[in-house]
Amino acid sequence: MDIILSAKDVTRTYKVSSGQVEALRGVSYDFENGLFYAVIGRSGSGKSTLLHILSGLDRPTSGSVEVNGTDFTRYSDTKMAIFRRRHMGFVFQQYNLLDDYNVLTNITMPLTLDGRRADQDYLQEVTGMLGLSDKLAKYPSELSGGEQQRCAIARSVLAKPHIIFADEPTGNLDKKVGEDTMGLLRDSARRFGQTLIVVTHDLDIARKADQVIHIEDGKII
Repeated sequence: MDIILSAKDVTRTYKVSSGQVEALRGVSYDFENGLFYAVIGRSGSGKSTLLHILSGLDRPTSGSVEVNGTDFTRYSDTKMAIFRRRHMGFVFQQYNLLDDYNVLTNITMPLTLDGRRADQDYLQEVTGMLGLSDKLAKYPSELSGGEQQRCAIARSVLAKPHIIFADEPTGNLDKKVGEDTMGLLRDSARRFGQTLIVVTHDLDIARKADQVIHIEDGKII
């Protein structure tokens, strides 16, 4: 078993006006390289919190998260940002594209920030697979929602991360476009050997995952 990501006894507690909220309560899980995981649960169950901690967007109150045996949860903010850029890709419900830049600049942004240049053959392969080859000079405002989400997928894949995290990636898309987009995300991650972890409320998406993680009240059940 080739473990790429490992959560060990992770807790996350938030302080609120009425006291404390335990968003995660002792979560442990090993993720295998190259598999597709769906994280499901009711609203407020802790699934997005888990995604944010696994991906280094948030830090656990206690416990650890390791990528290839490296615990990155104690890194400084700057070192954490660099680690995320080099090891992780992200697809969010809101696309998070930069309106002032064209598609090509948007999808190569993580590489640019890291001082790297895109592998041109790989760029052509990724954009071709995602149907973006003729959209590279366009701006986000000129694209449909589905096309914008495909740009977000290209951006997440292009830097060759080990893991892609997606938080409700089809939440803003209609059913058919959402299914097609999710299929492309799943297929591209599989094709390029990346582990895919998706938070979703859509059980049709979850059924296509290699493994389903069900969270209730901050625990995996």
